[in-house]
Amino acid sequence: MSAYGIVLKPARVALILFALSVILTFIVIAGLDRYRIEKAQRILTTEKRLSDTREEIRKLTFDLDSIKKLAAKYKKLSELGFIGEPDRDGWVQRLDSIYRDTRLPPTLRYTLAPPQPINPQLPDSPLSYQNNVSHHDLALEIAGIHEIELIDFMNKLKADWKTPYRVETCQIAREAEVLAGLQIKCTVQVYSLPLKP
Repeated sequence: MSAYGIVLKPARVALILFALSVILTFIVIAGLDRYRIEKAQRILTTEKRLSDTREEIRKLTFDLDSIKKLAAKYKKLSELGFIGEPDRDGWVQRLDSIYRDTRLPPTLRYTLAPPQPINPQLPDSPLSYQNNVSHHDLALEIAGIHEIELIDFMNKLKADWKTPYRVETCQIAREAEVLAGLQIKCTVQVYSLPLKP
């Protein structure tokens, strides 16, 4: 064997090993890069799922808060007597009590009409809407009181009457000199929302 053969053989082996190490390095780098890309994609997927979960939790929290607020409003309206079976006897008793508390002359007369729907549904209209809210017309007549007494009575009614109502009409006339005072005729609409059976 020549001297060149002795030197070239280990050089050729070293060159092959060097080439193998370079190829292995590229394979390792490519594998690590692919691993890094897959890891980054998994992280992005996980972050998206976490973000979606956070958004879903936020929506559920908002829905729960909305339900709690609506339940509180429903409870308040039920306590006011707006929702449920109308307590017509209770309304009349409350009106008598408020009138007595104002110490007005015993000239109060009232009539409570049967309930009427606020928006009756029109069968021929495609846009018809029925909300089931009823109004009960309460006709009040008071005689022989003065302006200040009327204002006190209306303020007491506003403060103590719990069920939603609205004064629709009010006619005030001065009475003859004999009774000295005002003749008042008012129509008050009391509202209720009966529960569906």
